[in-house]
Amino acid sequence: MASAVWGSAPWWGPPPPAPARPLTDIDFCSGAQLQELTQLIQELGVQESWRDGPKTGPDLLQAKDFVFSLLGLVHRRDPRFPPQAELLLLRGGIREGSVDLGPSPLGPYARGPHYDAGFTLLVPVFSLDGIGQELQLDMESNYAWLCLPELMHGTSVRKAWQDCLGPSIPGGRDLIHQTESEESPKDQQSSVDGYVTELELRVSLEKSPSNGSGPELPRQDVTDLGFPAPLKKLNGDVTKAATDSPVPQPSEAPEAWPTLCPAKVAAWFFAMLAEVAESLIPVPGAPRLVHAARHAGFTTILLATPGPPRRLLLFDLIPVVSVAGWPEGARSHSWAGPLASESSSFYLVPGGDIERPGASGWQLCFARQELALKALIPSPLLQAHAAAQALLRPLVAGTRAAAPYLLRTLLYWACERLPALYLARPENAGACCLGLLDELARVLEAGTLPHYFLSGRKLWAGDSATALLVTLARLRGDPARALCATVEEAKTARKGGGLAGLGGRSH
Repeated sequence: MASAVWGSAPWWGPPPPAPARPLTDIDFCSGAQLQELTQLIQELGVQESWRDGPKTGPDLLQAKDFVFSLLGLVHRRDPRFPPQAELLLLRGGIREGSVDLGPSPLGPYARGPHYDAGFTLLVPVFSLDGIGQELQLDMESNYAWLCLPELMHGTSVRKAWQDCLGPSIPGGRDLIHQTESEESPKDQQSSVDGYVTELELRVSLEKSPSNGSGPELPRQDVTDLGFPAPLKKLNGDVTKAATDSPVPQPSEAPEAWPTLCPAKVAAWFFAMLAEVAESLIPVPGAPRLVHAARHAGFTTILLATPGPPRRLLLFDLIPVVSVAGWPEGARSHSWAGPLASESSSFYLVPGGDIERPGASGWQLCFARQELALKALIPSPLLQAHAAAQALLRPLVAGTRAAAPYLLRTLLYWACERLPALYLARPENAGACCLGLLDELARVLEAGTLPHYFLSGRKLWAGDSATALLVTLARLRGDPARALCATVEEAKTARKGGGLAGLGGRSH
């Protein structure tokens, strides 16, 4: 009886060779193995997760309490700062695309040498109960002007914010005036929930430990560390009253009212933080403020935790205007259905070009809605996006780049375009990471990207897009090597590498 054969070999012989892996397992541009890239992305996710690190929870909570106490002291110095505010704390700093500020100066901060982990804190310094005649929105951009009447709720807001007033709305702009929203604001305060994992904190400054430790917060030597605009060097005109234009009479049209100028608000916010920082008293075992600087519309501070291990944490503090309601024409649905009903508010944030002459417009920000979207994104795609952001981070340091938030927006459009089953497969993380980088390169070349929340409006890549496109192409030529370096950087940061990089100057 003839034996059964497999090809020319008997069935009991060695197994046939494995079929060749399909070409889709290899990146065409670089020749990198997608499986290797996926493994590096997963390793990066492990290293950048602070969940299992030594004493990371207490470190982060202690730093958060320090920042909230600092803000509580600001209110004691200037009553305009709200005594009770709903703060929003986000994982990742501006350099990770946490908030859309447009092309903004990001500062020369690099993870590892300068800090170990970054966060963004939105601080409402002004609130609107609804979308009324005070808010004027530009139909062709995502800018808005906050026009201040003489009185609001019986209070003379113009007198209170005299040093932060700007001129009336620039003439010749085709502005639409938003109708009053029927949605009610969500005023409830919630307790700290999921700080390490989600980092969405809505807390009252009155509940922060400022009463017990505010006056005794550690006074720090506010160190320049070679960065621009150190805390000790304040502009002399940040508190000077605005006298550019006379205050119109209350009977004038809203378009003629003076505006709340984002550049002056950002300067006032930084100046008040500087005054408080210079009055702090050392407390052993508490975080130390080692650096603070203002970059256009936001202030960056670096806190050294006591440890061990000691870490250097970066906080980007943004003064914002909280607006209850929803802009007309803004998106209210995502790829997974309606957004959460609690997302019936948005923010106005200082844009990246507030330093240009005549800039008095605020940018619309949908940070709360983006948190809701994050919960709907498949985990492998989130890992791919985090890896792409980590690769992009050193490329944008020291530039005026909008690329970090452009990459985040591409994440949302990918969810709209691609099948959920594909995005949810862990083995596709490498391909998704490369796809996001390739899409970013196309956006940088085009110069614009459709806004995800505001239909018909675009995000701008900025003047540094061409230079960034060159460095991104170089990285794209060897993504495996770049990912390996990023993993090593994350390992160093996990051990507190930022403080080691500062040496004795952080003591």
